[in-house]
Amino acid sequence: MASALTGCEQQHRDNWGRLQEGMTKEQVEYLLGEPSSRIDARREGIEIIVPFDRWQYGDNLSTLATAAVFPAEAPDRVWAVYFDEEGRVIGFREPIRPW
Repeated sequence: MASALTGCEQQHRDNWGRLQEGMTKEQVEYLLGEPSSRIDARREGIEIIVPFDRWQYGDNLSTLATAAVFPAEAPDRVWAVYFDEEGRVIGFREPIRPW
């Protein structure tokens, strides 16, 4: 199992520089592999809780817990890809604070 996780993590690291705005979710998954978590855009009434769909790569238990409690922002330690309503990449970022 550890080798499978390492392989998945290596895929997104190796291909991160090929990511482009406008790509579809299918293209991103083909390029980077399965995300470690997916956070859907969410509203509660008129309040926007999570503004965009977001895929995260490189999660651990701590970052998963952070995303559950504070879903609007990607934790600093993950790669994040943001999608518009049509499922196309509108932005992405590498970890701000690696492990």
